[in-house]
Amino acid sequence: MSRPRTLNWLDAPRDDSGVEMFDEGAHTYRPYTELADAALRISGGLIARGVPRGAVVPLLSSTGPDLVAAFYGVQAAGCVVSVLAPPTRMSGEAARAHARAVVAAVDADTVLVDAAHHDYAVDALAESGPGVRVLLLEELAAGDPGRRDLVEQALVQFTSGSSGRPRGVRISHAALDANTLAIRRWERAGRDDSWCSWLPMHHDMGLIGCLVVPVSGNNRLAVCRPETFLRHPLSYLTRFDANRVARPATITATPAFGLQRIVDKVGHAHLEGADFSRTRAVIVGAERIDPALVTRFTELMRPHGLSPHTLTPAYGLAESTLAVTGVPVEEVPRAVLVHRDELRVGAEVSLADGATDRATVQVMSCGRALDGLTVQVVGEDGEPLPEGHVGELAVSGSSLADGYLADGSAEGTSFVDERLLTRDVAFRLAGEFYVLGRLGDSVKVHARSLFAEDVELMLGRAGLNLSRVCVVLGEADGRPHAVAVLEGLDTRAAEVAEDVLATACPGARRHVALVPRGAIPRTSSGKSRRRQLWQHLSREHVLDAVPAAATDGPA
Repeated sequence: MSRPRTLNWLDAPRDDSGVEMFDEGAHTYRPYTELADAALRISGGLIARGVPRGAVVPLLSSTGPDLVAAFYGVQAAGCVVSVLAPPTRMSGEAARAHARAVVAAVDADTVLVDAAHHDYAVDALAESGPGVRVLLLEELAAGDPGRRDLVEQALVQFTSGSSGRPRGVRISHAALDANTLAIRRWERAGRDDSWCSWLPMHHDMGLIGCLVVPVSGNNRLAVCRPETFLRHPLSYLTRFDANRVARPATITATPAFGLQRIVDKVGHAHLEGADFSRTRAVIVGAERIDPALVTRFTELMRPHGLSPHTLTPAYGLAESTLAVTGVPVEEVPRAVLVHRDELRVGAEVSLADGATDRATVQVMSCGRALDGLTVQVVGEDGEPLPEGHVGELAVSGSSLADGYLADGSAEGTSFVDERLLTRDVAFRLAGEFYVLGRLGDSVKVHARSLFAEDVELMLGRAGLNLSRVCVVLGEADGRPHAVAVLEGLDTRAAEVAEDVLATACPGARRHVALVPRGAIPRTSSGKSRRRQLWQHLSREHVLDAVPAAATDGPA
């Protein structure tokens, strides 16, 4: 096959640009000339050790330049790469089990690790059998360079598993090329742009949006571990400050949670003298975006030079490599106010006037379809709905994955007749898509749909910390149920949640569960595993207990 664009940088790496790792007490920088050499040596090492062409090679490495070199080294060897989530202090046995599951799912006999994770990998994979080799990327990078012809497949991405167990998605070089090019065109990325990211590199948003996209263009990239950002978001913001760094970052990506962390931890006093006027695009995706949060973020950053045009909501998923829609860079993102009672599949949305109240919901636009993709809103029969009607997003085009691994579950998102049925609910107005939530995370009450994301945003506006909240919806014993799970919060928070549920979920049986910190199961990218939590609540009989006034009559 012809050489993909995403690998062209290996043949012409820049020596005036590269990857920088900034972290607590650590700082490294390696130009692309060094990274290209390391990648080809890792490729040669894999070939010399008999790793067959076309084999899937899981990669476990800390965030930073070594991971970049190893990611491309595996592909240059004619192999397929799958990036594993590195363990954290809190991940425990679940991370080990996930690593073993990935190795088994891709039928790997070789795992590539950095020195920091060697002992962990050997221990975690001991139960996988004696046939799995653990190779050190530092040793491979010290050998001779080598290269083989590519296979069609570039990587296997594992979905976050927020609505079920993670599934391996097969991404071809062609799809990776198409999505990377579409993202760069959408971002208007040029030679002098510079990226900064705190996102985990095993997750599609961090891997594609903040590794493949900048590296494929030889653009400067500064990265830190997610833990560093969570503890010190100001250290991340500093990379965009033209008065603090010589080459400030111009593009970044984050879930809405990242904006929340910044406005919660950073104040105007911390930003005194900062200049963020060079920042061109802050891509926001991966979860429902609260317009009120966008307002708080822009009010914090605008006095320090950040333009409101910079914030760029988007929608995407691993099954389409990454990005599907996005608000054009340098346009102010739009939000509309709609009546909550009209939000059901097949219904036409009704726009509301005035301020947001509990009968209305403000929804942020996620923009238009990117180049090479066709996006439709379809009804329960799979047929396209007229503009302004609520339905499921269906995607087709050049960025779509080749499908799931053989053991992929048939539940949820699926590929049908060359279309990706996303299970995400949205409506389209004036060519822009407004995403509401997932079908699997919603329940019908009185013929209207309740969305877990919508209820969570209401809890956040009522003052609860959304990093400690998860709403799960479903049916049990023929009745709709709504449960607000509060992690490490007190009875006052429970009273607030009960009040919000009473307004947001009339006709449903309502429950508030106070649980200790760490009790909400989460994906490796930090999303709540709603289906797993629902099953746990069912086993613990939480759904059997109906507090007084927890329902409003027959559903």
